[in-house]
Amino acid sequence: MNRTFYYKLICIWLCLSAFQGAFAQGTKYRYLILFKDKLASEYSTTQPQAFLSARAIARREKMQIKITEQDLPVNRNYINQVIDQGAQLLYPLKWINGAVIKIAPSELKKITGLSTVKGYYQNMALDSSANQLLTKQNRTLATQAQPDYGTSLPQISQLGIDVMHQAGYKGENILISLLDDGFSEANLSPILAPLYQENRIAGTLRTDPTIKSVYEAGSHGTEVLGAIAGQSPGKIYGSAYKANFALAQTEESQHELLIEEANWLRGAEWADSLGTDILSSSLGYSTFDNPRYDHTYKNLDGKTTLSTLAALWASRRGIICTISAGNDGSSSWKYISSPADADSVLSVGAVDRTGTRTSFSSLGPSFDNRIKPDVAAMGLSTVTALPNGTITALNGTSFSAPLIAGLAAGLIQAYPSKKASEIMDVIRRSGNQSTKPDNFLGYGIPNFDRASKIINPILALEPSAKDRIGVYPNPASFGQAIRIESPFNSNLQLEIISSQGAVIQTLTNLTSQSEIFLPPFISGKYYFRFTSATGTQTLPVVLNL
Repeated sequence: MNRTFYYKLICIWLCLSAFQGAFAQGTKYRYLILFKDKLASEYSTTQPQAFLSARAIARREKMQIKITEQDLPVNRNYINQVIDQGAQLLYPLKWINGAVIKIAPSELKKITGLSTVKGYYQNMALDSSANQLLTKQNRTLATQAQPDYGTSLPQISQLGIDVMHQAGYKGENILISLLDDGFSEANLSPILAPLYQENRIAGTLRTDPTIKSVYEAGSHGTEVLGAIAGQSPGKIYGSAYKANFALAQTEESQHELLIEEANWLRGAEWADSLGTDILSSSLGYSTFDNPRYDHTYKNLDGKTTLSTLAALWASRRGIICTISAGNDGSSSWKYISSPADADSVLSVGAVDRTGTRTSFSSLGPSFDNRIKPDVAAMGLSTVTALPNGTITALNGTSFSAPLIAGLAAGLIQAYPSKKASEIMDVIRRSGNQSTKPDNFLGYGIPNFDRASKIINPILALEPSAKDRIGVYPNPASFGQAIRIESPFNSNLQLEIISSQGAVIQTLTNLTSQSEIFLPPFISGKYYFRFTSATGTQTLPVVLNL
């Protein structure tokens, strides 16, 4: 952050304040108004299908997350009252029980005087700016300047995602929502063509009323999408290139205003309603066009800024959030930005291909002294694609966050019984400095194979369904014939392992269709470890007397 620049900006603001005061009376600004309650709602927590998708409900049931009043849509009658007073509704926000409206400041008292309205967010307009002409200088996104992975191999193999892909986990049926500045020509990019050919775009959302489509907005989101979803043999494969995606434009590229944090909340609510598994965002907020509204380090306590609250609410609904830590590590500011300060998200720093921290990667801790960032991935010369399909290398934590989102997608797919919080925990614990985390790279660089072994030290990697060896029946009784069915043509070796990890019997030369009879063991849980020319897989088997 260049504080000298902001001092100059303040001076300009003072010079223009008289003009702006008069100008504002005839200008419509955007405000986040807050309602007092959700009484007399037409919706009920006992009938969530009226306002949540089946996928969103299923995710909460799996993770035993209750649907609460906070999930109920904003009272429609309250919104109508606001519209009747001359406000233009842009969108409601159920988690904060409010709505973003456009209205002239001189007319705002009509809204705040309503009995159903308790006020408006931080008592200010969300797009109050000192000087719209200087915004491009001030604005920053989180950017600084098997398959044949081509030049993308280092960023993939650093996280063990090549092993994840070989095990059959490429993100199939996992829904990832991206919140960014737009996805310019993503629907035309040859690198992203499979997403559209296979109908894997679950939906799009635009919060900027001045654009017609997310595909007409900024290019940053397209570049982020390339790192996670791109496909071009010999050039690039994304970290979860078979996943489904929802694309939300929440950033307004022409300026840096508080409205964008409200947009971020809108995007998170939308992602939740779709049944999103992972929300990834390469956006961060610390400074604005009007320095009066800049966040301070004290605000980065995990519970203060609007975007951080949005990330917290999303995570409490079972969504894994991977958030760029920011690129201010070598500036005078140096700290992470919101919403990366939230305690229940994975904030992601940047390393180079050797695993060394990049100088621009933002630092922790959070203001309340929590380890930040959480983990790190390659953010220097990360291979992705421009909107026209050109393969390129870009820098920034913008591109390390989607790599971690892809890792999370593979782990959800490989271990579907695990909750979001468990997947996030194992990603941290699989970091290469998990025993000694710091505020430079957090728990370090995670790895799919290490995470798998943490989840189940004996089973390690679970095979995909088509490669899985079957043991029937299971549970089985001693003296009963146990049938082995293998999809592989090569002979198998079977090691029977006790629950304490001891190999108690070895059988060799088993075929793809074999029957075995076991001598009496102590009743309990055992592990059948099969080894063939293609690798090893281990299955739990219960044996009874």
